[in-house]
This record gives sequence, C-alpha cells and structure tokens, in this order.
Amino acid sequence: MAYPRLSRIVPVVLLLSVRSAWAIDPPIDSPARISADVVVTAEAEPVDQRSLGVAATVIDESEIRRSTQLNVLELLRRLPALDIVQSGGPGKVTSLFLRGTNSNQTLVLVDGVKLNTPYFGGVDFSALSTVNLERIEAVRGPFSALYGSEAIGGVIQLFTKRGGAPGLSGALDLSVGTRSTREGSVSAALVEGPIAATVGFRRMTTDNDLPNDFFAVTNASASLEATLSPDAKVGFVLRRDEARSGVPFSGNQATPNRSTAIETTTASVPFSFALGREFHLEAAATFSKDRPTFSDIDDPYGFTFSRTDAERIGGRVTLSRKWGAQRLTVGADYERTLVTNEDAYALELDDLSIRTWSLFLEDHISLVGDQLVATIGVRRDDHSTFGSATSPRVSIAYRPIPTFKIRAAAGSAFRSPTTGELYYPYSGNTALQPERSVAYELGAELDVAPRATLEATLFQNNIRDLITYDFATSLNTNVNRVRTSGVELSLRGSLGERMFARISYSYLDAQDLDLDKALLRRPHHRASATVGALLSRGASAELTGLFVGSRNDVDAAT
Repeated sequence: MAYPRLSRIVPVVLLLSVRSAWAIDPPIDSPARISADVVVTAEAEPVDQRSLGVAATVIDESEIRRSTQLNVLELLRRLPALDIVQSGGPGKVTSLFLRGTNSNQTLVLVDGVKLNTPYFGGVDFSALSTVNLERIEAVRGPFSALYGSEAIGGVIQLFTKRGGAPGLSGALDLSVGTRSTREGSVSAALVEGPIAATVGFRRMTTDNDLPNDFFAVTNASASLEATLSPDAKVGFVLRRDEARSGVPFSGNQATPNRSTAIETTTASVPFSFALGREFHLEAAATFSKDRPTFSDIDDPYGFTFSRTDAERIGGRVTLSRKWGAQRLTVGADYERTLVTNEDAYALELDDLSIRTWSLFLEDHISLVGDQLVATIGVRRDDHSTFGSATSPRVSIAYRPIPTFKIRAAAGSAFRSPTTGELYYPYSGNTALQPERSVAYELGAELDVAPRATLEATLFQNNIRDLITYDFATSLNTNVNRVRTSGVELSLRGSLGERMFARISYSYLDAQDLDLDKALLRRPHHRASATVGALLSRGASAELTGLFVGSRNDVDAAT
C-alpha cells in the first residue's frame, strides 16, 4: 500500500473571515436571545439548566462564532457520549451514535421540525451548516415522553437565529484551501420595531482527495418573527440544503461516474400567546421534505438510479398553566408522512402514507425553594400501522448547596418502523413492532467557577425488538436486544475573564445481547478538548483536540 504525501493528509487551509461593519454582534446575553443557561429541548417549556434533571449540552451563538466552523458536524464532535462516523471526506455519508444507540435512534430537530427521514429513519449530517444558526442543543436519554418516535438515545435540535440587536447587522466569511476547496457564507439580521428577520447563505465546493470524490453544498435559511402584542408572537422559519457528492468506490471497485445528491427543505410557523398571567399557549405547523437521488451510468448491470420523495407534515399545540411552584403542560401532535421511491427497476413505493396522533402530559414541580425539582411526563402515540405506544419519563434534580447538583432520570422510548421497513417490496414487513427501550441515568454537577461546571453521568439503556434484516426470511424482523452503558465526564464554561474551555470524556460499553459481542463502530473511549481565549479588539483563538479509541467495523471490499 502506497502512503499518500503529507499534503494529502494534512491540507493547509487559508481562512479569511470578514465581519461586516454594519453593527457590532450582540452579546450572548442580549435580551433578544435565549440565555445560554436555558435549555429549550429538554422539557415542554424552556427551563434553567441548573434545575434540569437530565444531561444536556448547549452550544450557544458565541461558541459557534468563535469556532469559525461552518459545518454543524465539527461542533457536534465536541459533545460527550456522541460519536461521529463519516464514510470518507467532506460530504460523505455521516452517521451519529448517541450513547451507543443506532444513528436512526436519535431524534434531530431544526426549529421543531423533524429531520429524520420517514423512508429509513436516519439523518445525514454532512450538509448541515452553522450559518444563521443561533444555538445547538443536545439532550441525552429517552425523550419519547415529549417527542414520540426516534428519541431513544436523545434529541439534537438546531435553532435558526430570530433577530438580534436593534438595527441591521451582518457577517461575511470566506475560505480557500487545498483540493480546490472554496467556501463562503453571508448572513444578515434586521430588527425594526415589532419585526425581526434573519437570512443566511453558504456555498462550499471541494474536489476532495480521490477521482470522483467531489462535494458541493448550498445552504440557505431565513426567519421572520412579528410581535403582535406584548402577549402574542408569530413567526416563519425556512431552511433549504442542497448537496451533491461523488462516490469514488463501491467496495474495491472504482466508480468514476457514480454520484449521490440530496435536497432537504424544512419550514415551520410557530405561534405563542400568553393567556393572562397563568396560561401560555404555543402552536406550530411544520413541514419537511427530503429528496435523495443516486445514479451511475457505468454500473455493471447497466444504468442505475434511485429517487425518493419523503415528505412530513405535522402540527403541535401545547397549553401550560403555572400556579405557585408547579407548571402543568398538556399537548397534542399530529404527523402525516408520504414516501415515493423509484429506481431503475420499478416504482417501488407510490405515495405510501402513515399517520400518527399523539397526546402528552408533563408536570414540572419545584420544591424547597427550587432546591428540589421533579419533572414527570407521559405520552401516548397512535400509529396507523402498528398501533399504540405509551412512553413515561421522570427526572429529579436536587441542589443541597448552590454550587452542587445531584440528578437522576428514568424513562422509556420507542422508534416506529419506517415506511421503508414496513413497505419496501423486497424486505418490508407490515407486522413490525416499534423498537423499545428503558433507560436510567444518575449524574452530578459541580460549579468550579462562577461560569464553569464539572459534570459526571452514569447511564444504561436497554433496547429490545431492534429491527434487522433476516436473511432466512428476506424480511425485516424484530429480533435483537442491545444494552448500552457508560460514563460521561465534562467540563464546560469560562476559566477566568478571558479563557474558555469545553472538555469531555466518555466510556461506552455497547453489547448485542443476542450475539454476545460488541456493536460495530462504537469505541470504548472517546475524548475531546477545546480551550481558547478572547483576545483584544474582538479577536479570539482556540485549539481543539479529539481522541477516538479503536472500534470494529466491516470491510467495505468484502
């Protein structure tokens, strides 16, 4: 095996980042922004992270801006218990394993809209951009009690910017590197009276390292929010991602004309209204559409292609009431998916539809002057194919002293069989049941500085009825049982006035209980560290290191 030149392994990238002089970027604690200490995804209403009973990580706008990363993938690598597997260079299929669960067992949201494709359930992170992004949240553990299907390992949510400081502001970033790499982005925000609007655009192209290894991606996003009254807001958020990538090899055979492409569109219309001092109503209409394609004119079996249209339409409404130390939330979800798939052989799926109705309840109780906080939730999902699923969850946070918190959580979650698993002609099985899990965690958090926290968590997740392909029957079946357990350690926050850090280590034991062997692609050890400093005149510098232990995989050629 010939070793490539060093320049192929470690490309030297020249980065030119130009910030527009329209307005100074707002501080992270600007009233127009959600505080970095508040978590939106973990409960039905935003909650202070200090009273949260589950493991949660927030990457706020200041951290995104300091990192200069334009790809969400590179920021996710920093999070504890979250492993990334990318099948090649930039643009190649990227999978995410949260606490050892499968890549289709983590729910991914963009402004409340599901990104998990209804065709086979996964999410490809390779094209997701940080441009016009305000924050990223990752909550770990079972969250089907709040979100329904897919939330077995946890939930990752991306939030588009909603305005900013009064007036007009903007940013421009340009990059150039080896292998004909070019990248540029522009974003702008306007806040004028009751209207707040943002837009963002990014374009990136690269030839990568091999023949037919190219990647080109375009990202666009926009948000509009109108304050109708002191008690009412309505908004509109739209995102569009388009990517095309060459496939240089299939196993050990060169494929000089094979390529894949994807188009993803998400939209949401959120509305919030305060009904007096005690009641709060929120509602949202959501839409997403994926269009992945594949083609190869030189396939050994002749010209081959595949096209899929996977659409998801939904709505959500919640009503919360506060009295004293208690907040009770009731809510309902509706979702309809529609999938069409065509390949070189036939029309495999023709507008196949699945409907899901859901009701959920959550009770958030603060006791002993907010020293003890308990959150109890339950959800009932009614699926048009397999029937119903019930998902409870409970979490407790206790802070005996202001700088120390003990937390515990337990719950169940499920993943519905997807349209492809149910109906694809060559392997579909309409008798499939959902994958189900029961998980537990115990954690502690210690404030080691005014804005720095040391965190430790023990977790275990028991999953049954995993959906796998049975070679004996040529069908998808519910067979496997899996247990994932481990430890998460992290340090995050400011170390002094100008220093900042995010350090994490995870140990994972992921076992297939039926085969009595470790799951593929899951390393036992994983660590990351980012340290940096704020310099004079608005500049900053940081250094990130990543360690991933050995892990088993399959040989692509055999």
